[in-house]
Amino acid sequence: MKKIAILGFNVFAPGGTSRSNINLLEEFGRAGYQITFFNFRQFTRRDLRKLKKENPTVNNVEFLYVADLETHIDFDYFFITRESFFCVAPYIRANSNAIIVGEIHTPLALIEETDLTDYLQYFSCVRVATESIKAEIMRRFHYDRVYVQTVSLEHIANEQAKFDPEIIDENGNVNLIVRSRFDHQKDIPATIKLLDYMVHYLQHNEFRLYITGYGPSGTMYHNLVSYYGLENYIFFNSRTIPNRHIYVSTAFYETLGYSIIEEFAGGHPVIAYPGDDNVTRENFDDFKDVLWIKKDPEIDAPKIIDFIKQPRTEKDYRYNLAQIAKKKGHYVAIFESSTAKFKENIGRIDNEKVTYDQMWEDVQKRTKFDGMRRFRRVYYKVRKVPAVGAIVQQDWIRIPAMKLLSKIVGKTPDYTSNEPIDENKVFIESFHGINFSGDPKYFALEMKQQNPDAEIFVSSRNQLVDMEILSYGFTPIRVGSLRYLEKFQECKYIFINGNSLDKAGKREGQVFIQTWHGFPMKQMVNDLADADQRKKESEAFAPRMQKWDYLTTSSAYNVDLLKSAFRLDDNPNLKVFDNGTPKNEYLLKNSTNTAEKQRIFEKYFNRPYDASKKIVLFCPTWRKGKRKDVSDLDLQAVMQALPEDYLMIVKLHPLESHLRQQYADLNPRIFCFYNELVDIQELYILSDLLISDYSSAIFDYSLLNKPIVVMQEDEAEYAQSIGWYFNIEDKVGLHAENYDTNGLVQAILKAPDTTTASKLIKERLLTNEHVGSTDESLKIIMSGSD
Repeated sequence: MKKIAILGFNVFAPGGTSRSNINLLEEFGRAGYQITFFNFRQFTRRDLRKLKKENPTVNNVEFLYVADLETHIDFDYFFITRESFFCVAPYIRANSNAIIVGEIHTPLALIEETDLTDYLQYFSCVRVATESIKAEIMRRFHYDRVYVQTVSLEHIANEQAKFDPEIIDENGNVNLIVRSRFDHQKDIPATIKLLDYMVHYLQHNEFRLYITGYGPSGTMYHNLVSYYGLENYIFFNSRTIPNRHIYVSTAFYETLGYSIIEEFAGGHPVIAYPGDDNVTRENFDDFKDVLWIKKDPEIDAPKIIDFIKQPRTEKDYRYNLAQIAKKKGHYVAIFESSTAKFKENIGRIDNEKVTYDQMWEDVQKRTKFDGMRRFRRVYYKVRKVPAVGAIVQQDWIRIPAMKLLSKIVGKTPDYTSNEPIDENKVFIESFHGINFSGDPKYFALEMKQQNPDAEIFVSSRNQLVDMEILSYGFTPIRVGSLRYLEKFQECKYIFINGNSLDKAGKREGQVFIQTWHGFPMKQMVNDLADADQRKKESEAFAPRMQKWDYLTTSSAYNVDLLKSAFRLDDNPNLKVFDNGTPKNEYLLKNSTNTAEKQRIFEKYFNRPYDASKKIVLFCPTWRKGKRKDVSDLDLQAVMQALPEDYLMIVKLHPLESHLRQQYADLNPRIFCFYNELVDIQELYILSDLLISDYSSAIFDYSLLNKPIVVMQEDEAEYAQSIGWYFNIEDKVGLHAENYDTNGLVQAILKAPDTTTASKLIKERLLTNEHVGSTDESLKIIMSGSD
């Protein structure tokens, strides 16, 4: 009897990976194998009884904890079904002659490269889902011991069910269904945005969306539903799902997509995004009754409406069942024939160099969790308790409790990576993870364009920021987490526009590029007017500035101001260049780009571009302390006095994001977007006029030669507590006023001609901004010379 060991994360928890592991147990059990399953998470007898009751075919499987590998190593095959466990392969290779098979479940764009680069050499072979993934593994990792096989579909019934050709239900509704884990990779917000477009813009009130699942992004999804006003159209974890429905998948990546194939098996139509890597389409392109979308509502909505009208046939359903049968059949036979090609012994390694203790340490390192892990485990257990479970799931209990426990857990401990610094890895620290924008973002985009294989990690405070980061194909990393510290310390290049996290440190060989986040008009750090605040900030700032290797700026005058504010001369190794900034190169490239303006309008308003609208951008800067309003002006009265074709965007400072709902509710023509999703450079391109006070927005905006209204309500108080580097009217001719409502309305309608001031700003303050500056800066940084 052949013996096989399967190593997985947690077969006792719900989810697609657990389902595939159970499928493997059933497949190999039916083929007569003796099976041992090593579970990474600890489990109870109750867990085991429940699993066997729900899946009687696994009754003969031996279930062990992964730590039992020390005494259980003798198998013919060893199947590792999670990339973070690939570090176990050297230990198996040192102690066994087993054929070691690795299963690559994670999309390559999301995989931890070290899981492959460090350990592929110890595998007999690896299984991947498609030919394109195989080709990419061979290209990127120079590894050819790869075979293609669809993940086991043992649980999929491919016998024909009763076929219903109708889509519209008895209430006249079109029901869209999503069944998925709630995490950012699944991109469920794209489906929510699509429904907003269908319901509110196209007035197709017959659409409903049922979202079923669990996971960390659930709260964000509820917030987005409220943000788009879809509470009457979207339902979470409903007890009943309409039989007539269309399944929707908008995930960035799927190596297969169990939920998609399950819907095809049930005779339901599917709307799907092909995947950023096109793998989802590669898996299902031969299926009928499927609509491929672009995740662009303006393009997708008409297609969906037409798709609903198309006749559905039982013939197409039977065809899909035949496709499933092809993918499903003869799993073990294909496994045996595929792995036999790589059966030759690739040789044991010295077991003294790969001890059990070393293996266990590597497993722990690659599966590291934050301090909240133990509390989450308790929460998920309590959630299953009748009555009590329903209570602890209420947001008014769950969210404050998690915040309290986070404080109890405390800060992430200090960490020093032992991994080598990787020149192909880049870390972006953009506004401390509050949003993804500014010079670090545009450096990241240029680096990715120059090197598509670069791994780019971006700091993030929450899941909204994750959404924005993922939309560019980068990897979000939660600020301050252990994974943050690991990735930060592995990256060769660190781009920041403020201070880096102190506990992340700086390793020898790392290169820090400081971009700062705006041209200074108000005094900073060593130049502050308040002596006590100046002493406090300068003492904290000095050691952080010593980490910088490069500083990018826009002019010689900019350099002089930063030298004064930051005492740059105290860092003799710092190289400063003033050839321009990436964020402003973006403005110069797109100042007259109608296509880019259209893209931005659609991004923020989720509507087709309307060139007739005049957009006023209001950017008040932050004041220390917590205030209830960002201006004394009655913005609602301002909008009521302006013609209907005027819209206003209030761009709050990140430290005043708590006021978002207040301003979003003022007037239907006043918009206040989530700061986490905003790139202010894009709003500059989109808008027709800027209103600001002491913000550096004035200077960047001048590059576009658009009207600028400077509004200062507390100039004397601000000058006394903060101080100015220069008088803006003396320097560039921009006159500031303390406007009343009527005065501001007239200023907006007259749209003052500030072209002369903009010209002076470019000549005196932003002297060297030009197209090509980003590439020039990168060449200096990468060459290590000035």
